[in-house]
Formats: sequence, C-alpha cells, structure tokens
Amino acid sequence: MIQLVNISKSYQMGANKVEALDDVSFCIKPGEFIAIVGPSGSGKSTLMNILGILDKATLGEYYLNKKNLTGLSPKKVAKIRNENIGFIFQQFNLMPRLTAFENIELPLVYRGVGKAERKREVLNSLKRVGLLDKQKHLPTQLSGGQQQRIAIARAITGKPEILLADEPTGALDSKTGAEVMALLKEIHQEGNTLIIITHDINIAKQAERILEIKDGKLREWVEA
Repeated sequence: MIQLVNISKSYQMGANKVEALDDVSFCIKPGEFIAIVGPSGSGKSTLMNILGILDKATLGEYYLNKKNLTGLSPKKVAKIRNENIGFIFQQFNLMPRLTAFENIELPLVYRGVGKAERKREVLNSLKRVGLLDKQKHLPTQLSGGQQQRIAIARAITGKPEILLADEPTGALDSKTGAEVMALLKEIHQEGNTLIIITHDINIAKQAERILEIKDGKLREWVEA
C-alpha cells in the first residue's frame, strides 16, 4: 500500500544543514498496524508529515497503491490525502467553534459530498465511537477522551484506507488512553491500515510491527 524509497529530508537552519530523515526505505502492507517509535528530535514528526503527504521529501520517492506521488501538483496531492488518509492528532485539532457533528463533517465538505450522504456518514461515525448523543456539543463541552473519540470519528468518516495517528494518547490519562487504543485496534481489525507515531514503547508494543527512528535513520525495532 505504502512504499517509501530512499526518502531523505533536510532543512537549512542558518548556516547548518539538518538531515531530519536519512535514506529511509520501507513498505506498509494493506491492513497492517505499524508503530513508529523514537525520542524527541529523532525525525518522527518529519516522517509522519511525509507519510501523511503533508510535506515533500528532499530526495526519494513515495508510492501509494503503486502510484508514484513524487512530483504531483499540490491540488492532486490534497485530493489523494483527503480521500485516502484519516488523521488523528495528540491535541485533537478540533475546530473550537464547530459542533462535534460539524467537525466530523468537515472533510466530507472539502470532498464535495452531498448533504444527505454527509449526514449519514457522520452519524455512522458518531455511533461507531459511542458519542451519538454528543453531536451538538462544542469541543469545550467534551472531556479529553471524548474529544479524541470525535477526532477518531472525523478520521474514519469517508472510509479512508489509512489512519495516521500522532501520539493519539499523549494528552490523555492512562485509563482514557487505554480506551482510545482499544477503539483504534477495533477499527484496525475492521480493515483499516493503522500507523501510530509514538515515543511510548508500551503503546508501540500493541502494534503488529514496530519501526524505530533515531537520528533520521529507520530500522525494525528489536527489544533489548
């Protein structure tokens, strides 16, 4: 499904050149549950942005479903991202002035989905995360765990193939984090490819495969 080939990403910081990713190559198969671990500054965020097609590599090629995305126009990339990838963030990234329903609906609006279909999809997603009764609530009226469930509902609405979760339990207490992880694993078992970016090895160990990034280099994680 996803293939990264010799991906490198560098930034110019004043007079210094920083290699955030250094010749990274790996594949993710359809339906896999992958965790990518690494300390702060290791290149996790850069890799997440590359995987989510939010940023472009300096060198290398990105294939999604055997299609080379390298060199595509920003408009085409945005369309592919909107249709294929659902994002879940540590800080939820919900629009504060929109209700739970409207937050979940937003990606479908951008996709040009009709109103009746949008309503059906949003209600199905709310039901899936157990928050059908919270559809008219603003984010400030929800707990952290409820906000993350709304973020998950937004991510799965429209049935994207890939869920990309950046520290999905990082802003939650341990009990709520465990509940969110249980929900993500249930959704993965329904067919989604799930990629979690985390610094927490206990979260990572719940995945089927762990990749470790350090100083911009990626390798399969091996327990000491």
